[in-house]
This record gives sequence, C-alpha cells and structure tokens, in this order.
Amino acid sequence: MSSTKRVLGLFDATSMVTGNMIGSGIFLLAGYAAAPVPNDFTLIMAWIGGGFMALLGAFAIAELSTRFPETGGDFLYLHKVFGPFPAFLYGWMSLVIFETGSIAVLALFSAKYFHQFFPGSMALSVPMLATLLVLGFSGIHCLRVEVGSRFQSVLTVLKILGIFLMVFLLFGGENTGLPIKSISTNTDNPFIGFSRALIPIFFAYTGWNVAGYIGGEIQNPRKTLPMALIGGTLITTIIYVIVNLSFLKAAGLSGIQGQEMAPLIALKAVGAEEWTTFLSILIFVSVSSSLSITIQTAGARVIQAMGEQGVFFQFTGKVHSKFKTPVNAILVQAIWTIVLMFALDIESLVEASTVVMIMFSALSISTLLKVNKINSIQKVNDDIYRTPFYPFVPVVYILCAIYISWGVIQFHLSQGSILPFWGLAFLSIGCVVYFIWQKWILNK
Repeated sequence: MSSTKRVLGLFDATSMVTGNMIGSGIFLLAGYAAAPVPNDFTLIMAWIGGGFMALLGAFAIAELSTRFPETGGDFLYLHKVFGPFPAFLYGWMSLVIFETGSIAVLALFSAKYFHQFFPGSMALSVPMLATLLVLGFSGIHCLRVEVGSRFQSVLTVLKILGIFLMVFLLFGGENTGLPIKSISTNTDNPFIGFSRALIPIFFAYTGWNVAGYIGGEIQNPRKTLPMALIGGTLITTIIYVIVNLSFLKAAGLSGIQGQEMAPLIALKAVGAEEWTTFLSILIFVSVSSSLSITIQTAGARVIQAMGEQGVFFQFTGKVHSKFKTPVNAILVQAIWTIVLMFALDIESLVEASTVVMIMFSALSISTLLKVNKINSIQKVNDDIYRTPFYPFVPVVYILCAIYISWGVIQFHLSQGSILPFWGLAFLSIGCVVYFIWQKWILNK
C-alpha cells in the first residue's frame, strides 16, 4: 500500500469540490439548459433539481468515504464492496476515456482561450499548447500534495470572486432593449422541458465526488470529507442559481435560450460589452481550475488505486519517496491524455461514454445499500458519517441516474445518433482486457 500523508484540510478539500464543479459548464451550458424550458421558474427549478441530485450523491459518498477513507474514490468503493471485476471496469473506463477524455477536452478548451490572451502563442497549435498545459499541471501535482492543493485553492477563490463580479454587473445593469435572437426548443409541458434541461445541468454539476478520490491525503477524513463534499455541493448549487437568476434578469429567458455564450449575451444586454475580455479570462481560469483538479484527483488516484489493489501494473500504485505523490499514475494519465488529444475526436468519445459514466456513478452509490445491509448485523464504527434519510437518498439518486441516462439516449436517438452505445463497446473491450490480465497474473 502507498504511504501518502494526510496533509489536506477542510478548506483545501472544499475548494476541490467547488472548483471542480464550477468549470466551463455554467458558462457554456446555461443557454442549452434554458432552451427547452417554457418559463423562468422551470429553469431555476431545473438547476435546483440538478443540485439536489448532486447533494444526494454527496450525502451517500460522504458515508462511503468515511467508511473507506483511502485513496481511490469510486474505484475503491466498488472494489471493497463488489469485488475486482466491476472496480476494474470503472478504472478501465476512467483511464481510457472518462477522466483522460475530460482532461483532454478541458486542456484543448484552455488552449483555445490561451491563444486569445497571448497572440504570440499562436505559433503553437492548439493540441501542442494543450499538451504543455497537461504536462505543466501534471508537474505541479507531482510535487507535494499541499503544493498542488494550495495552487488549486487560489484558482478556486479567483474563479468565485470573478463570478460574483459578473453577477454584480448583471444585477446592477439595466436592459438596453437590444433585440436578441432566441434559439428556443421549448415545449408547453413544463415536465418535459424540465427533464430535457437536466441533461446539460447534470454535466455542469459533475465533480461533486472529487474529494473522495484523495481520501488518503485528507486530515481527519471522517469529519472533513462529509463537510467538504456536502458543503462544496451546496455552495456550488447556490452559486449556479444566483448566476442563472442574473442571466434572466439581464437578458431574459428568450435572450439566453440555446446560446453557447449566455454570459456574453447577458453582458451585452446590460451594455457591459467592455467586460467581455474579463469574461474570457474568467472562463479560462475556470476551465484551467477544473483541468488542474481533474489531473490531481480522479483519474490519477484511480490509476494509483488500481495498482495498489493489483488489478493494474503495480508501479502505478507507488508514491514518490520524497513528495509522497503518485507520480507514476500522474505520468501514465498525462501520456494517455496526450495520445487521445492527437489521435481521436475526444469530445465525441466522451459524449459516447456519457451513459456508462452516469450508470457507473449509480453503481458506486449502490455500494452503500450493500454496506449498510452487511453492517446492520455488525458493530458499526461511531466515527462513520451516516447518510440521512437512508435508504431514500441512494435509491433516489440511482433512479435519477436512470432517468437522465434514458434522457440522453432518447435525445441521441431523436437525432439519428447511436453515439451512447459506443460506450458499451469500450466497456466490452475492458471485459476482455480484464480476463486476459487475470489469466496473465495467474500464470506468473
């Protein structure tokens, strides 16, 4: 097992949760979430509903992370409760596309904004610049855990301050009455609009479980992890609702429906075009912050846990003798991410694995049902955080995950696309790899 140090406190862990959730989603997906809804109330309720689902997940993961306060997050819970096979498949999908694909998308997007601020960087292609960003952040997170976490906390604070400055501008401005073309796909049925809005909103809320991946590096995890997971999710939900209210106040629902850059539309609506450069910098910082956290936590820590549990190359489970960070796992993650950026259409691959990703999150939450069933006849540690309203919380989360997955499938089928089913192909390959790996291990 690794000998990581518990050096991260409540502020660091909460910053990770909040910073990872507030990425590009609130800026780029707000308009798409608004497109199918018939009125302001339905839109705000959809954002609150997405936050409610994330909070249900945070409550459940808070208990799991205190029962298993080690490094690995969802992979660890699956391995401890359901065994190596489902845990390997989760780790496989994380390595092949879930996390590395997310890192690739965030890096490419960051590189595009970097070109806007520094025209001299145009000499480098977007993939080359994205590669430098991945290597740079990976290098930072190969240093002591607290170094990467302090850096990350600074980015999160800057991001939140920037968001509230934007909100202040939007609430303080007056609508100039400029005509804005609406791109609406709304329906008169609020329930249907609500369900369709939840699809992009789900993506805007992803990342609420990030602190669980570094449970082995958090001080007093049985108290810190629940506060960070639940507190970070609540903070993010409040910020998202306030931001959307500011968009509605500035531009109105019809002004942001279907718009890729709803914040820019809102700023123009109140005559604050001179702040568009600030907005671009804010988006760059937000995306870079999410990129940094994703590199530090989910993917690398899953690869590390896989090595520790013997379902992947053991060298990935080792930590640096001086820095106490999973340098090997971080480097494997960086190398595969760079390969993806140059070889494949990352965005389509990530989208293709969306349903599998959502259902794996539900599978991870379902481990709580089995854990509690086992422990109901055993002595339970009093230090463990208990999920409120059990089993309502995990059951409702699982039902929500199924509901959103069906919505994603229905949407793609309505567009004549079978993209979600490609995720099953990656999963099938993972099954083959697992059984080959097991045979190889047994023959050693």
